[in-house]
Amino acid sequence: MTAFALFLVLFAALVHATWNIFLKKARAGRAFWWVAYVVTAVVCLPILLVVDPGSLSRITPQGWFVICLSAPIHVIYGQILQYSYKKADYSVVYPTARGTGPLMTVIAAIVVLGEVPSSLGLLGIVCILGGVIFLSLQGSSAKPGQNADVRTGLFLGTVTGAFIAAYSFCDAWAVQQQTGLTPLSFYFPSIAIRALIFAPFVLAQKGWKDEIRTLLTVPSQAKSLAIVTVGSPLAYITVLFAMTMAPLAYVAPTRETGMMLGVVLGALFLKEKMNAVRLIGVAAMTLGVVLIGYGG
Repeated sequence: MTAFALFLVLFAALVHATWNIFLKKARAGRAFWWVAYVVTAVVCLPILLVVDPGSLSRITPQGWFVICLSAPIHVIYGQILQYSYKKADYSVVYPTARGTGPLMTVIAAIVVLGEVPSSLGLLGIVCILGGVIFLSLQGSSAKPGQNADVRTGLFLGTVTGAFIAAYSFCDAWAVQQQTGLTPLSFYFPSIAIRALIFAPFVLAQKGWKDEIRTLLTVPSQAKSLAIVTVGSPLAYITVLFAMTMAPLAYVAPTRETGMMLGVVLGALFLKEKMNAVRLIGVAAMTLGVVLIGYGG
């Protein structure tokens, strides 16, 4: 991996951990992501067509297929992530989601494709599983109900990780194969499709107009919406560009340094508990993902 590609991945990790903080702080409803999709599509699709008028015409049928396949996976991922942050600590959900995604990818490769991981890959699996166990331990000083909250966070984080694994595979394939797609011509049409398929679920919800009005007029909500709307595409497009410069096996694990950032940011901005046990758990998961990426 070149130094520039490494910089892009680390920058994306910081941006990603940051916008997730504000998604957690918003505690908003279903319309939050829909507004983010609509704003991004309305602003960025015309810019794409001006900068690169032939970008959409170069997309192959396979490219359009993977765009349409990726979009609903991202929508479901966004909703599960948002729900998870309402039910559990950011510093449990975020690292669990980011760590179990690569783990599931490796397990699927073993079960479905019959691949045999290297010794480093197996050690990485053990590290991630050990990290999950450490995250589940809160010690004797845990308050009543706190262990249940942690278990909820681990479960929801794992479900989120499954969708991360699914969209990571789709999106990496989209920009690395002969699909006529670039990171921009893949991402922005995908955002528009997300807005379209999610619209009926938002508009059928009672009080959706009031929810959108709150998002746009309450300063704290508007700030969170703006940061997520800018930060989510910025982080992901940066990663997609990095994938065109370096193998996914290097990009994906390096990106997961954001797990450690997540714990620190959760303590600083959300006043969440950061004890030695939780730090060891996240460190073990981070090491596990790196081992899977470089040795799997």
